[in-house]
Amino acid sequence: MEFACKLSKYINRLMFHFNMEKIVAINPLWKRFRIVYASFMNILHIDSCALGDNSASRQITAATTAALTAANQHATVLYRDLAAAPLSHASGPLLQAISQRWDAGIPMNAELRAEALQSASLLQEFHDADVVVLGAPMHNFSVPSTLKAWLDRLLELQRTAAGEPRRSARLLLVTSGCGVTGADATEDLMRNHEQQLQAAFQYLGVQRMDVVRALDDVQAALALNRAA
Repeated sequence: MEFACKLSKYINRLMFHFNMEKIVAINPLWKRFRIVYASFMNILHIDSCALGDNSASRQITAATTAALTAANQHATVLYRDLAAAPLSHASGPLLQAISQRWDAGIPMNAELRAEALQSASLLQEFHDADVVVLGAPMHNFSVPSTLKAWLDRLLELQRTAAGEPRRSARLLLVTSGCGVTGADATEDLMRNHEQQLQAAFQYLGVQRMDVVRALDDVQAALALNRAA
């Protein structure tokens, strides 16, 4: 029981330790440098399509991230390729561990502990981002399974952390074609695809989202970001 409690506390600390709100609260000197801090941008760039360079979503996320870094010389980019380095799908034991429902009477092996801490780290890097550029194409009528594995972890942890303070990133959601014949069918499926993703990210605390379907949409989305 003692170990399970320590693991839960450690995960929660890892999830929120670096929130700017807490840094400001701990060190009032940060308040004097808000203008300087605002000139920095943390960008989380995520790809999930398995098609490599042939992927339209990868081309668009790359162009979007390049435009953001060109406009913000102090920007830092954290890149995560969910297709090249896929996460394991969330097992029952992992979901129990990260939602703090683990039976303390059952020993937790090292692999499960590592997966639980990795999941907390994924949510932390998401909340640390000022802008998230996410490639989320439709694949066989749904998101790629690699993206679903990532989302499952974040959503389960967010449920556990409900009510905790967090920063809200701006999300540039890059979607791409679904290969269905007929313009009406394609549009309906894409709209449904995007609405489901938007609902998931609203649950994660994201309130500012732009959907980008093609390269032509990138400049308009970035212009809206600058105006907001």
